[in-house]
Amino acid sequence: MSLKALVHLDEPYTHQAVVKALKNSKRLDWQVIEDVTEENAESCPADTRLQWLEYELIDWHHLAKYDTESLSNAYCIRKGLIRKSQLAYNMAKYLSKHPDSILKKAIPETWQFELDHVDYFEEAMNEVFEVERDLEEEGGNHMFIIKPSMANKAAGIKVFNSLDQLRAIFEEPESDSEAEDDDEYDEDDEEDLSQVREWVIQRYIHNPLLVNKRKFHIRAYVMTKSNIEVYLYRDMLALFALKEYDTSNLDDNLIHLTNTCIQTEEAEYNEDASVKLFWELPLEEKELNHIFEQMKKILADVYDACSSEMTTFQCIPNAFELFGIDFMIDDELNVYFLEANAFPDFKQTGGKLQHIIQELFESTSRVAIEPFFTDGKEVTDEKMVKVFEKELLSL
Repeated sequence: MSLKALVHLDEPYTHQAVVKALKNSKRLDWQVIEDVTEENAESCPADTRLQWLEYELIDWHHLAKYDTESLSNAYCIRKGLIRKSQLAYNMAKYLSKHPDSILKKAIPETWQFELDHVDYFEEAMNEVFEVERDLEEEGGNHMFIIKPSMANKAAGIKVFNSLDQLRAIFEEPESDSEAEDDDEYDEDDEEDLSQVREWVIQRYIHNPLLVNKRKFHIRAYVMTKSNIEVYLYRDMLALFALKEYDTSNLDDNLIHLTNTCIQTEEAEYNEDASVKLFWELPLEEKELNHIFEQMKKILADVYDACSSEMTTFQCIPNAFELFGIDFMIDDELNVYFLEANAFPDFKQTGGKLQHIIQELFESTSRVAIEPFFTDGKEVTDEKMVKVFEKELLSL
């Protein structure tokens, strides 16, 4: 007997891979319904067993009503992980209880920063006095990075090393030229960003590991399921900045930001140079394994911290979710947790490595979906490495 699945993801790159993964299932026969709109998503058919949809289209009422028979591809509440200011709060609270956690050195020093208007800039800086102190230090060269609490695709992120630079961020709106450089740009993005009141400031990792003189970060895919198990997918990406690393120029985001979405319209953009596989980096195998082991430990504590805060991260038994987790590596091979992204931009993987995403979705189907609808037994997958498991109270 076939099971009914509703599938709709706005990005064709992702949508097609999900449909293919379900149809390739060897244990389940899926009837995939792709005609899902905002209008008909609100009335999810009673016999729907799987919703793999954009977050806004998920019928949460249906999921609650048929909690032992239906599954969705997202948790309803997970702002404690994906909202940068809330994550910073959860990390600080966790470290106060677990001072020996690996997060003590793996989370860059972070401050929550709230600013209603540039006229109140001095008052806001009083709340992050350590940042103000370092910026005013004579002869100091302290660098920081500021990020909107809720934004993606590198929107609003700036590097600075002076109070004047920081103030200028709030005095000057994003330029039209910057906006036009992003092929995914939407006018609503700029409008929303101009209304941001909640930010985080982090101490900038000044000694990143460089390859070919360029900075990069690791994009890892993490799958969480049920209540709660956390898996790190072994095939990870290394995403490179477009330009060579240079701390004498903090204004050029193409030097300091490694998101490919801000590069694709640049004449110099080369997918092969900007997107590589983690396991193919020019490091020794023992060094790559050392980095991977740090990631596993970091993720275990990050998810322990977030899942312990049930008001901001609620794990339900009949859901799974894929997160894009960003890590930075310094020149001493220390790993830093940067942020977690819900509904990550899988398209940045590019055409050459598209098979990575296809295999990720098929592994997700085997590990998270098939057991839910069959015997419930845990399925192992060599590429899905379990890093954390905890039995939480059911909601």
